Amino acid sequence: MSNKHSVLIVDSDVAFAAILKESLEQDGRYRTTMAASAGEALQAMASAEFDLVVVDLGLPDQDGGAFARGLREQQPELRLMLIPIEGDELPPELADLDVQGVLPKPFFFPELPGRVVAALGQAEAGPPDKTAAPAAEPPSAPPALSHDDRRAVLRERFQEIVQEMNDLTREITAEAVILTCGGKLLAHTGRLPAEEADRLAQVADESWRTSARVAQILGREQLRFEQSVEGDEYLFYSLAVAEDIILSVALRVSVTLGMVRHRAKSTADRLRTMIGAAG
Repeated sequence: MSNKHSVLIVDSDVAFAAILKESLEQDGRYRTTMAASAGEALQAMASAEFDLVVVDLGLPDQDGGAFARGLREQQPELRLMLIPIEGDELPPELADLDVQGVLPKPFFFPELPGRVVAALGQAEAGPPDKTAAPAAEPPSAPPALSHDDRRAVLRERFQEIVQEMNDLTREITAEAVILTCGGKLLAHTGRLPAEEADRLAQVADESWRTSARVAQILGREQLRFEQSVEGDEYLFYSLAVAEDIILSVALRVSVTLGMVRHRAKSTADRLRTMIGAAG
């Protein structure tokens, strides 16, 4: 549709590019094209115009920084967002390059819309959405931390948290490991597409809220939340890390529930420590 912004994602990491593509298209304001190399990107740009080009600096066929410089020279008005090879800052040799945004890998899901909006030069449209979100989801009971505070803590330790999730994914060969806060997908690892991960995140949050309502009806405080759903081929297991921060795993039933619970609880304990230490 003509009212959507056109975004080109240039990244040889197909899984990451697909997650980024799905996240943007799920927003509804963007149409995206993927290119796995500088050569593919140039072919795409020869046949279409893009409002934003997202370039990973670790391209397979050309130095990503040199490619970005070439794009800037050819199209001075083009909006560029770069993905550093490590960390969330560009290398010193690119300090003078005019870019509109930086996207770390992996990225913190709630920040993606704001980063893209800012890169497109629409910063004024971003803040209202961010400030409105917490007000739209008032907690049913006073939490130890506010909604924004919890997200700030998670963001501070995000890279460490994702590493723990990656470790859990490998240990139990999970299709996905998902972390949510207030029903919002914060991060996920594994092979499951972002759209499917987001659906599972909503399922986990609905289960948590149902459990909390049952506890309230019974006049009890919900001290812990844990749930497993097993089908013919897949198992979905969730447990609370803290407040409404939920860790979930989706995997094939070849792994026993006991092993999943043991590994997931160990990961949840470490995440709990991280969040407590950061707070």
